[in-house]
Amino acid sequence: MPIPPAPTPSQFEQVARAINPDAKVISTHKLLGGLGCRMDVLEYRVGDGDSQRVVTRQYWVKDDPTSDKRPIGESKILRALQINGVPAPEPVLNEEVASEIFGRPGLVISYINGMPNLGPADLQDWAQQIAVALAKIHTSNVPHELELLPQAHVGSLKKWMNAEKPPERFEKHELGSDLWSAMRTLWPSVDTSARQIIHTDFWPGNMLWKADQLLAIVDWEWPSLGVPSGDVGYFLSDAAYVGFDVEKTFLETYESVSGKPVQDLLFWKMLATAMPLPDVGPWAQGYAELGMRKMNADEIRRAHRDHIANLIEEFNQNA
Repeated sequence: MPIPPAPTPSQFEQVARAINPDAKVISTHKLLGGLGCRMDVLEYRVGDGDSQRVVTRQYWVKDDPTSDKRPIGESKILRALQINGVPAPEPVLNEEVASEIFGRPGLVISYINGMPNLGPADLQDWAQQIAVALAKIHTSNVPHELELLPQAHVGSLKKWMNAEKPPERFEKHELGSDLWSAMRTLWPSVDTSARQIIHTDFWPGNMLWKADQLLAIVDWEWPSLGVPSGDVGYFLSDAAYVGFDVEKTFLETYESVSGKPVQDLLFWKMLATAMPLPDVGPWAQGYAELGMRKMNADEIRRAHRDHIANLIEEFNQNA
């Protein structure tokens, strides 16, 4: 996926003036992270006032740019989260304005002075804070204008689960066929009817912290409705890759705050491991940029494989 180039000086100036006609650009710099978009910090000042910062987000362009409608609904999702007390960035320039300036799908959001925390001082407190934030996301009211957002994962799942043999992404991994077979067995009892706001990429790299306090959940590139357990399974699988033993603490906190039990968790953790198949190795780039340099491509492949093996073993024990 080709990441867009940096905005030009003229585009940065247009962004600043769109925010305030009297704004002047002071500085810009690229943010790390983001495998699917280009992120830059724009610092500007209006008159003699204090400087302000925003984040510009430009998204990779499909082969046919006219069919690329992202980020559909992202600014609306961010506003809905704000209303529901979810820690997340605020939209500054919506999709229509930002995309016109950049010449590609884009958005401008508020700047949050924090960093991902992949080495927490208190692992269980870290997990509890994340669980509270996720529970707030999943119990947020869905505004009428978001009711037509796509339902995440269900289309791909139906295609994979109704196939007569393991799809190619499964076949190319040494444990993929066994994983697919276990998922197919569980699939008839899995409830996919929920249409709640979900993140779809809920991993620690998309969380900003300061002084061990969670500030915000970021990267709402794929605003979707769907099954909350999908986010839970995604986070717990990612935590398992880096050796974070937080599942018990996370689930207890999440279920207490949300008031609902997590349904079909084994299936959704299996889906989380299937999503990067056949090769999770490229994910190492994201870990490296965020400070987890010990997680090189081969190490994350081994961690991913071991997690799949553990899930299949859990399935066999409960069969």
